[in-house]
Amino acid sequence: MRADEMAAVLRQLYERELELSPDDGHLKEHSAPAFLNGTIQTFRFYKPYLPEGGRILDWGCRQAPDACLVRMALGDRASLDGCDILPDGCYHRFHEFAGLRYARLEDPVALPYAGESFDAVVAAGVLEHVPFDFESLRELHRVLKPEGRLMVTYLPNAWSIEEWRLRRLHRPSHERLYGKAQARRLLLRAGFRPLALGYQGRIDLLPAEGGDYRLKGPALRLLRPALRLFRLERLSSCLCAVAERA
Repeated sequence: MRADEMAAVLRQLYERELELSPDDGHLKEHSAPAFLNGTIQTFRFYKPYLPEGGRILDWGCRQAPDACLVRMALGDRASLDGCDILPDGCYHRFHEFAGLRYARLEDPVALPYAGESFDAVVAAGVLEHVPFDFESLRELHRVLKPEGRLMVTYLPNAWSIEEWRLRRLHRPSHERLYGKAQARRLLLRAGFRPLALGYQGRIDLLPAEGGDYRLKGPALRLLRPALRLFRLERLSSCLCAVAERA
């Protein structure tokens, strides 16, 4: 399935959920075109590292857009679980589409799964929000099978201009930020072997109308060689990583 087809499916799911919950700010934010495109792009980053089938956990899934994308990519070859702190029955249109077995978490670290249960774990925008990142990574290590893959996306970058701008304007921002070397050390310490670690998201360098700092797609494509040459990609909003249980 092409990226634009996946985006169209996600858009329809968001529209259907918003019909039931029109005041859900989280759904509104994540259904915006820029966020949808980011979700697709990050999925394309880690998709080559997914197993061809097996049991996959969407950790901290909320509405589980990543589980939906995995379902579109792998079809019936994947068995999908999801967990979060939300009550059962939330975002059921997404969960039904993904065929997700949902479990509500009752502990800040412990997961309700046996050891070595999963072939892969997707952690999209979760690690920076949990109380204990190292302990949570160790718990993910426990439930992954040997050589199972962990996909981490939307990890807030310590060098991000966007994070700096939000703090300067006293707007909501992430309390915990990660450098690339720090993320690698954290994964290694938790028992994972990093396979890929890169910068993800916008590179917020040029002020646009209304004070919105964004390089648009065509401009970013033209400037990307220069950004790499001068190592400016490290100023992007987020990090993404793929690691393997050692």
